[in-house]
Amino acid sequence: MGRRLNSGAGVGGRRPESATDVALKLPTPPQRPIADTPVLIGEEQEVFARCEAAIETLQWAFWAAGKALQIVRDGRLYRGTHKTFDAYLEDRWDMSRGQADKLIRTWPVAESLFDSQSNGLTPIGVKKLNQATVLELVPVADQHGVEAAGVVYRTALAVDGVPVTAEVIKAAVKALPKGEKFDVKAATAAARKAVEKFAAVARPAIPKRRSARSAEKPAAGPASLSDALPWGSPDALDRLLREHMTPEDRVMLAKLLAVD
Repeated sequence: MGRRLNSGAGVGGRRPESATDVALKLPTPPQRPIADTPVLIGEEQEVFARCEAAIETLQWAFWAAGKALQIVRDGRLYRGTHKTFDAYLEDRWDMSRGQADKLIRTWPVAESLFDSQSNGLTPIGVKKLNQATVLELVPVADQHGVEAAGVVYRTALAVDGVPVTAEVIKAAVKALPKGEKFDVKAATAAARKAVEKFAAVARPAIPKRRSARSAEKPAAGPASLSDALPWGSPDALDRLLREHMTPEDRVMLAKLLAVD
């Protein structure tokens, strides 16, 4: 999206490290593991930490970009090279004003949710966040504040067995009580009910185990057991296998996969 990756240092100071700098500092991918010990050795730990830091920049790029864009816009930092913010966006980043406004509206919610010490989110809960999910919370933040958006997200995250996707958050937001005042108790109840309902609809029906006697008769319904499995939903298939597979089934599956 950017056009001028090699921009010079800022006036009177050194240019901050960019994503390009982070990528260039990563080592060449190894042809084989450095060690084969169960625990990473010191060199591997250092490389692993740098790699995860680089990956994290991708996950949270929308937050950083949105915040930076608002600083540039509100401080008119573009005026040294461009007459308008729109011209700066188009020339410097090949970005429309609509894209920039979306990022600017999104970053306060992301920053609020990332502050896990104050909002009670676990590190895992924070890592599940992405731009699409946060974007669904923006209308709540616009009307009631970022704290209200955090309530909705934490409520969805607390429902067991439900991946917190943008669709799930969208359903929770849609179910919130209408009105100018945000009632935490009522909003939590409505959001939880919506997420549970969404999960019930999305979760496929689990076929009942057949007895030895019933196994002698042809089963009605799908042409085969394979047709009854939720192949189109990896998460649903994973839940189904974890719940119903016996240790013997797992051994058999492992053997079949080894043959393939």
